Amino acid sequence: MKRVVIIGGGLAGVSAGHHLLEYEPVVLEKESAIGGLCRSFTQDGFTFDCTGHLIHLKNQYTKDLIARLLPNAFDAHERLAAIYSKSTVTPYPFQANTYGLPPEVIKECVVGFVESMHVNGDGSPKNFHDWVLRTFGQGIAKHFMLPYNEKFWKQDLRNITSDWVSWSIPKPTLEEVVNGALGLTNKGMGYNPKFIYPKNGGIDCLPQALARPVKKVYTNQTVEYIDPKKKYVRLASGLEEPYDFLISTLPLPLAYRMLKDTPDDLKFDAQRLNAISILNINIGIDRPHVSDQHWIYFPEDQYVFSRVGFPMNFSKSVAPEGTSSIYIEITHPANESPNVEEAYERSIQDLQKCGLLHPGDRILTRHVLDIKYAYVVFDDHRQAHVQSLIDYLESRDIYTAGRYGRWEYFSMEDSILSGKKAAEAVTSSMSSVKAYV
Repeated sequence: MKRVVIIGGGLAGVSAGHHLLEYEPVVLEKESAIGGLCRSFTQDGFTFDCTGHLIHLKNQYTKDLIARLLPNAFDAHERLAAIYSKSTVTPYPFQANTYGLPPEVIKECVVGFVESMHVNGDGSPKNFHDWVLRTFGQGIAKHFMLPYNEKFWKQDLRNITSDWVSWSIPKPTLEEVVNGALGLTNKGMGYNPKFIYPKNGGIDCLPQALARPVKKVYTNQTVEYIDPKKKYVRLASGLEEPYDFLISTLPLPLAYRMLKDTPDDLKFDAQRLNAISILNINIGIDRPHVSDQHWIYFPEDQYVFSRVGFPMNFSKSVAPEGTSSIYIEITHPANESPNVEEAYERSIQDLQKCGLLHPGDRILTRHVLDIKYAYVVFDDHRQAHVQSLIDYLESRDIYTAGRYGRWEYFSMEDSILSGKKAAEAVTSSMSSVKAYV
């Protein structure tokens, strides 16, 4: 039997393993538990995920798979998301729900949107900054789209391409913009108007369920290097794991750093791929109902975080009765290490400033993660080189999966399907080898 090794026990990795059961794949995970960014952590009676991890399902295959693996395990929710700006809470998305903002802001947003409908540009905008102006107009760009995304991406938006926005950022109709300005709330816009979340416990029940039938899942296994010529993976423990086919969910820059016998130009291209990191601060509060929202966006620089969310509104089971839980997201460049204590103190101050926390609130628990690879940056370099980097790995019987293995923006559903696709590519290669022999 051909040997298949999978590096990474996150959602894509365990999905690949789940779809290769007949080959008894070996899954190697560096952390002490599987799940990757879909891990959950329980502390002082609170359960936290790695920031917000909610399941949005569109594909019938994944709907059936999850229903089979975890029958009746999830509750369905309609998204309650908001934006906090100008000391006002407005429903998400901003571009279609401006009612409640200062009148002059609403006027700028509506007039700017109307003007954008009559701009005849030459071709499609080449960068995200120009796409925002072309799509939404000056007002919406000025009051939300540009400040929020500059704060989030930590760079000039002219350096980010616009090839990822069509599915992730909803464009309203004129009627929706006008309705939203008049207080007629537009619901259900965007890719995530509904989601499911476990009734009990955190989101890690999903990777755990996918991995359950996979016999050879090993945690605390750090990969030192990959030898694609001799076809083995060397572990920090000194053990060597041979393979015929390898599936990697490692971030592409990291995979190329581990790869022996690789052209220098490809290694260079891989290291220039860009991502932003997230400092994820989770806290438990001794007061219930600090918010009725699932999450809130903060576009203004006076607040250190770009988004905060409220897990106790996903499931009552993740916080003790009479308490609330909050996850805080602070983005930073991947090559920088934030001062955690400063970020924490500033976060508490800013939560008080916007009214989410009261002066007498007591912090019952704190859990902090610094997620190095959080969001892939879609820039010109990625656009020009990512496919050739993936193709080279495949030429050496290394298949990639997951958000960072493919260097894509993937939802949880996308990651599951990506693992399945990698498994199918391995199976297809095995069939080709058999046919050739």
